[in-house]
This record gives sequence, structure tokens and C-alpha cells, in this order.
Amino acid sequence: MDEKSNSISGTLEKILFKNPDSGYIVGRLRLKNNDQVTIVGNVFELQCGERLEVTGRWVFNKNYGRQFEIERVKTYAPSSLSGIENYLSSGLIKGIGPVTAAKIVSCFGLDTLRVMDEEPGKLSRIEGIGKKRIALVIDSWNKYKKIREVMMFLQSCGISPAYAVKIYNNYGDNAINVIKLNPYRLAEDVFGIGFKMADRIAINAGISKDSLFRIQSGIIYLLKKAEEEGHCYLPYEKLLEVSSGFLESDLSLINSALGELEKEEKIIIVEDDFKKVYHKSLYAAEKYCCGKILDMLESGDDINALRNKKEAYKDIIKKMSETGSMMLDDLQIEAVVKALTEKILVITGSPGTGKSTILNFIINLFERENKKVLLGAPTGRASKRITEITGREAKTIHRLLSYNPKLNKFMKNEENMLDASVIIIDEASMLDIRLIKNLLKALKCDTKLVLVGDIDQLPSVGPGNVLKDIINSGIIPVVELKNIYRQEGQSMIIRNAHKVRDGIYPAIGKNDEHDFFFIEKNDPGSAVNIILYLVNEKIPKKFGFDPLKDIQVLVPTNKGICGVDSLNEKIQDMINPANKGIPRGSINLKVNDRVIQLRNNYEKDIFNGDIGFIKDIEPELKEIYVDFDGRIVSYGYYELDELNLSYAISIHKAQGSEFRCVIVPLLTSHYLLLQRNLLYTALTRARELAVLVGSKKAIGIAVNRNMTENRYTGLKEMLKNY
Repeated sequence: MDEKSNSISGTLEKILFKNPDSGYIVGRLRLKNNDQVTIVGNVFELQCGERLEVTGRWVFNKNYGRQFEIERVKTYAPSSLSGIENYLSSGLIKGIGPVTAAKIVSCFGLDTLRVMDEEPGKLSRIEGIGKKRIALVIDSWNKYKKIREVMMFLQSCGISPAYAVKIYNNYGDNAINVIKLNPYRLAEDVFGIGFKMADRIAINAGISKDSLFRIQSGIIYLLKKAEEEGHCYLPYEKLLEVSSGFLESDLSLINSALGELEKEEKIIIVEDDFKKVYHKSLYAAEKYCCGKILDMLESGDDINALRNKKEAYKDIIKKMSETGSMMLDDLQIEAVVKALTEKILVITGSPGTGKSTILNFIINLFERENKKVLLGAPTGRASKRITEITGREAKTIHRLLSYNPKLNKFMKNEENMLDASVIIIDEASMLDIRLIKNLLKALKCDTKLVLVGDIDQLPSVGPGNVLKDIINSGIIPVVELKNIYRQEGQSMIIRNAHKVRDGIYPAIGKNDEHDFFFIEKNDPGSAVNIILYLVNEKIPKKFGFDPLKDIQVLVPTNKGICGVDSLNEKIQDMINPANKGIPRGSINLKVNDRVIQLRNNYEKDIFNGDIGFIKDIEPELKEIYVDFDGRIVSYGYYELDELNLSYAISIHKAQGSEFRCVIVPLLTSHYLLLQRNLLYTALTRARELAVLVGSKKAIGIAVNRNMTENRYTGLKEMLKNY
């Protein structure tokens, strides 16, 4: 291997491999003497047809032979007709594919790129290119030129090119100025860019490691990271310790930065039993929720008068039970009556205890009194389930509150409240503090609120532990349903889920149960093989389930042989092998693939955990179209990090969803994540069939480890203190 730096020049003829996440490419460069060489490395966006001057070194790869490893690269516009055509048809510009590129070059020849830059209106001469297509091409061409400037600037800062498009889309033409002025904004504003990457830019730009500006940005970042882990605040001493290690700064500097942030009102420091440090917005959210809940409890209907009607309501409920097919037990009757008589009520219980049944009773009784009922849930899949159960329209909370992505606000708020006598929210364990705050803002004080959920599931993805805090505050009525009714209590899924919840080892000895099976596999490789067999052959043949639509693999972790990423690739290769795809990291996304949304995208009205199917890929428009329960949503190629394959998903991502069949691998290699509420949540996602694949020891670890997530939240104490 020659360690000496060299320079080579030529035309990029072909990109053999490209990782959009890292910017790594393998390409074929045709030199001036007509020889071809392989170039490899992390570079900014390159297009076939461009002339390159590459600085780097020759290396020898034992699998692929001699290659030129890129250190730096300069690009020049292509100068030959074939180069220009290759350049335009490489996927550079929306609206131009290989056929259109050939027509353009045939018309304008070597003058093509000048026409694109200076006289793009002349494209109207090309047959088949209308005004809309020309506008699309011009916009894409101009955006690409600006993106290249951003990419060049980022490369000079030592940053991966994969984020250049995101940065440009976030800041527009002002991107470079924003980055030069305050690179730490990237960590807050651009999805996928963390503090460390922003810090690298800042240090390259000359910002000192001990500057107050850097330390303040680092503290805000750590509070944001804590928020991603579900916390609403961090104890002061813990934040000091974490900040000092993370930023490699003295405690005195951290203290000074905290003081300045408090003066600037970017953080709130609360002194109770111990000092707590909140990001300003989370403190405001908890405080608002506390105040609004108390206001609702103290105003509106004459609660005493309503409570005097309890016996009359009980009689009505019993008559409804007798005429229907379901008799309610005493706890279920109590839940229905309290929903009618209390201002705020929590109904909690495990699957199979009749939560769905009593929802119908509650809705019917309110409607008999001509009271308007609105139904909602945190996710699209959960709201769809309520619609199926009740026969009435249910919406996501974002739709219920008429979220406007362009204005980034809920149109239903304190000035424009929801018009309803009662709001029922299902899957309330998924409510985070910000979402409940926005819901409460839109509620009139005389509107009743019924929260329905299962507190034994995993807590919300967002910050807070809302349902548990409200229950534990002791100031709001709670009805806990306990008796199992689903399939007359014979469902082994439900019985085993309850055993796990109560810390009892599940019944796994028999494999002839009709809805629950355990298959013992102690090593990851064997577990993967049996999962592939179950998905593709055994379960479809025995139960008639569609492997693409009905079977969901739920996994504790993303990484490893038996992790989400590896299983997705293997299942995709098995059940959707033929279609050509577009690269997304190490995978290809293909037509018919099942995919999952990885973050809330309010503009598209698609949320973290929503599952859909790729219906079409349009190479010329650089768009991918995904069907989410009948609604087609488009994604640009540079938005693909919002999607991932979902043949296998994490158990956390499955919250609020229900599947006909779930397969859950549980191995000792998942040790760090094995805990009771994780296994309980996984089992309760199954409607008709649950299959556990793994080791008895791993199941035992999960059942015995009741490490409920210790989140730093203040809502419970606020409610109790008031």
C-alpha cells in the first residue's frame, strides 16, 4: 500500500455503491488516458459525468484489489456530450431522467449546462416537457447548486455530506451564515445531527472548548437528551456531573453557564426537596397541566347533583346489559357511572378486562342525554382501533386539535376550544406532557375528560409519565378493571400477559395452545432461522395469516444478529426479493415493502410508529409514495431517514398498535433490555396469536426484573401540593 498522497483526474463514469447516511461511495473514474480506476471514500454529493480532481492514496483491498482512497476532491462541470448526458440523467434533477436528459443534450449540445444556468426557459423546445415540468426542473437545478455550496462548506469543516440537504432544507439560502454564526443550532434544528457533530463544526470554526457559549449549548443539548429518554427535568447535581464529563469542563464553568441560562430564562431551576433543572418549555407544560386539571375539577357541573344520580345510572346500565350481549361486573358499572358523574376519570386495566366494552356503554349513555362525545388517541393506529370498536369516528389527538404544520400550532386551543361535552382518550399511557398540555388547552372547564389506558405498559416515547402521575397524585378518581373477559378468559395470550405483569413465569410448557406458543432457541442464529420459517411458511400455512400484513416481529433491540435491523433485511429478502429499490443506509426500500415512520412529521400528518406500505417509487421525480391506511404520503429521497423497514420493529415502536400475530424473540443477548413491562407490552400487542422464540432463562430475567422506568417528572408532586 502506497501511503503517499497522489492526485488523479478524470470523469466519474459510474457510482457502484453509495451510502446516503455516511456519504461513502465506490465509483469508477475514467482517467484522461482512458484507463479506469476505482475510487472509494466519504465525499460530498457526486454525480456521474462530472470531472473530478481527486487527492488521496492508493490502497489494496483483499476482495476488490487496487483502489484510490479519497482524501479531498474538486469537481468540474462535464465537458463532453456523453458526460453532460450522464450528469443530467444520474438522478441529479427532479423531472429529468435518462430519456429526457438525452433529448436535452441532443437539442443544446455542449451549451446544455449554460442553458440550464442562464436560459432554462428554452427547455420548452424539448418535446414532452411542459410548463410544470420546466418549473420543477428549474427549482431542482437552482436548489442543487445551493446545496453544493453547503456541501463544500461542510466538507471543509470535516462533516459528513449526508446532512447537507437536511441543513439546506432547514435553513434555505441562509444555511452557511446560520452555521457560521451558531453551529450549535444544528443540534436542535436538524433531525439526526447531534451536539457532537455541531461541536466539531464549532471547534473547526474557532470556538473555544471553554467558551460560555459552547457550555450553554451543551447543557441545553443534555436536557434535550434527557427529554428524549422521557425526563421532564434533571436533578441539579446530576446535570452538573453529566455536563462536566460530557463537555470536559470545570464544574465552576458549568455552574456559571447554568446561572446565565436561568437569567436568560432558557431553563427553570426549581428548589423543592432538591434542586431540579427544567428546560423552560417542559416546566411550563407541567405547570399548565396542573393548573388546568385543578380548574376542571373545581368548575362546571354540579358534581354533587350528578353523584346523586348514580343509582339511576346503575339501573339504566343494568337494563342496557340485559338487552345487549354483555353483562357488566361491579367494577365496569362503577367505571361507566363515574364517567358520567366525575369531571375527570381514569379507567385503567390490562387487555381483556373490558375497557373497550365499557367505552361503548359510556358513549351510548352520553348520547342518550344528547351530549356530544369526541374520541381520540395518541396514534393513528390506536384511533383506528377505537373506530372499529365503537363504530364512531376517532381521531389522533393532533387531528382532533387541528394541527397546522405550516404554522406549527394547534388551531384548537384556548381561543378556539373543542365543542364537546366529553372527550375520551384511549391508550392514555402513551400521552407525553406536551401532548396532554395541548389537549387540556383546548378543553372547556365544563367538558368531561375520560382517560383510558394500561399503566403496566411501557411509558410514552415523549417526556413525562402522565397517566401514572395523574393516578398517583390521588386527586383524580381512578377505576382499575381486573377481571379478564376476552374469549371468556381462555386466551393464553391474555393469561400469560397477566402472569408476566404480576411477576409470574408464563405458562410455556405446552405447544398445543391455540393462540400462544413458545419455541425454545438459545442462540441468536437459531432464533433468526426459526423466525424466518415461521413468517414465511409455518404461520401462513397453519393459520392463514398474510406474512406481509398480518405478522409482526417485535424485538427488544435494534442491533445484533437477532435485532430489528438484521431481521428486517432477512425478512425483506425472503418475502419481497424481486423489486429493485432505492438505497436507505445499508438497506434498499422497495415497492410493497412494509415501512414504519421513525419520527413525528406534522407537515405530513404522520407520526412516530405509523406503519404503511410502499406503493410506488418515481425515479425522475425523486419521490417515494407510502400508503398509510389508505392515505398516500410522498417522501423525497432525502427524507428517507424518516422511514425504515417494519417487518421487524422494536417493542417500544409497537405501543398503541395491535397485530393479528406477533413473534417475539427473547434471548439472553438482549440482557440489558429485558424487563417485565417490555415483555408485557409485546404480548399485549397480539390479537389472535403470540409466539415467543428464545430461551427460558431470558424469559425468567424479563419476568423477574421489574425495573419500571425511573423518569424525572414533577406533575404528580405539583398536583399533590396544590
